[in-house]
Amino acid sequence: MRRFFLNDMKRITLLISVICLTLGSLFAQAPTSIHVSLLNNHFQRVTLTSAYGSTMTQHASADIQNDQFDMTVSLPNDIYRFDFGNGSSMLFVVVPGEKVNMTLDAENLQQIVSVSGSESMSNVKEMAYLALHKKEALDSINAALQADKDKVYWTDFAQKINLYRQTNDDVDGYVLNAFDNMDTLYNILSQSVSGGKVKGSAVEECADVANRMLKKAEINYGPFANYLENVDRYYGFTSPRVAGVKDFYTLFDQYRSDLKSRHDVAEKSFGAIMPTVKKLLAEKDSLSFNNLWDKKGNQGKWVNRVVTELYPSLQNVVNQKAAYQSLMVNDKQRADVLVAQSQDYLTKVVAKYQKSYNEIDAYLTSRLKEAIRTHKQDICVLMFLDIFSREQNASLHEEVITALHEKYPEHLIVKDRWNYMNSPAAKIAIGAIAPELEFPDPNGKMRKLSDLRGKVVLVDFWASWCGPCRRENPNVTNIYSKYHDKGFEVFSVSLDSDADSWKRAIEADKLVWPNHVSDLKKWQSKAAAIYGVSSIPSTFLLDREGRIVQRNLRGADLEKAVKQLVGE
Repeated sequence: MRRFFLNDMKRITLLISVICLTLGSLFAQAPTSIHVSLLNNHFQRVTLTSAYGSTMTQHASADIQNDQFDMTVSLPNDIYRFDFGNGSSMLFVVVPGEKVNMTLDAENLQQIVSVSGSESMSNVKEMAYLALHKKEALDSINAALQADKDKVYWTDFAQKINLYRQTNDDVDGYVLNAFDNMDTLYNILSQSVSGGKVKGSAVEECADVANRMLKKAEINYGPFANYLENVDRYYGFTSPRVAGVKDFYTLFDQYRSDLKSRHDVAEKSFGAIMPTVKKLLAEKDSLSFNNLWDKKGNQGKWVNRVVTELYPSLQNVVNQKAAYQSLMVNDKQRADVLVAQSQDYLTKVVAKYQKSYNEIDAYLTSRLKEAIRTHKQDICVLMFLDIFSREQNASLHEEVITALHEKYPEHLIVKDRWNYMNSPAAKIAIGAIAPELEFPDPNGKMRKLSDLRGKVVLVDFWASWCGPCRRENPNVTNIYSKYHDKGFEVFSVSLDSDADSWKRAIEADKLVWPNHVSDLKKWQSKAAAIYGVSSIPSTFLLDREGRIVQRNLRGADLEKAVKQLVGE
């Protein structure tokens, strides 16, 4: 009996050893051999590391000799990284048992020149080409746009005419101020001059006003004089005119003509008196510098010189203000039209190139999405999936992560995204299909959110007892009245507990849409739980496919989003 037990144990031990050896051979990773040739090589060594995770584990390394290197690794099927140093790297998919032969360009590691022996890396080559070609298309079209002569012309013209308008507005301000300065001086002298001299009792006041107004006029005239001296250099508009916009240039020439006419008025008005103004101010400053200004006799002599040398010309200057202003009547409108039209011409040039890019980008985007879907069970698609944001491409992400999870349920990235995709937060994330809601309306009729598919829908969580909700209701009703005929609906979910209060609020706030639902459980509302609503008002805006596109918009922001979604 004892001998039989020992023999049995030997046989069991031998069987376990055989099983362990067999399982070891089954679970060991078949080696992957990698041969890479490098064009334009300037690297000396390469390391294969982990592509993600908290630590970048080094798995293998090799010297690069004669512009090529070889590696043999025993690693699980996953994404790794070839690190060539100095920030140069590329992602690589290891598949146990493959014999991979690749050619890379050291100047562009993101695009594979050739590959054989690896289905995953062939898939990477295909998708990398499409992804990179999107950028190349944008760069090429942008280069053509920057070189377009009409774009160059209208960019320069739009910037120049806008600055020209602003400069002329500033100049008008200075000139009108100078006219007002002369007007103030003329009025005080008109009241104080008798027999060609200032009355003795008014000398001090007239001298003070004359000094201040002449200084202000000189200061205000300075920018105008500087403008006249430099306007042709900065605003010559000497570039050859483009064809096909005759009316634009007619308006532009009229604008320029009126500018010149009124500037001629100002130049003739002030140009004739400014030398005298400067001379009189210099004399006054000399008196002040020598402490002679405070002597009443000197003030009288100086102000009477103002009367003698300047007063006869002031009335003509003051009268020219009306002529100047009359030439400004249509000027600002013309300037605004010129600025707007020049920018519009520029926009049209850019739009032509944008249209070309949009067409190419849409084609390449479609192909890349198709390729990702075709290879959705290949771990390599994780390299390209995030080119498309999860918010705007929720269905693509869901399809790919679902397929990858079937094959790689414990993969770090796949598992994380799968868990998020199936979390409550993901169900109401931007881009997700809105969860179904089916609850009774005030008459007991069951209403389903999905019945509104094909419409733009605002899911609005509110309650009769919620002050902010009631204050926002007029805005919602206004938007509903504007856009209902264009396909906009409201699905109101009340967190009331009293049916009569709910019904009275609907009537009082004129919430005329039919889709009002509630289970009358207040904060225990099942609808609120489904949508994770913990405060109200809380809104979810859905597109015609039933996807959540915005959350918690109010007022003008809500109307803008609805207007865009209904296609107005």
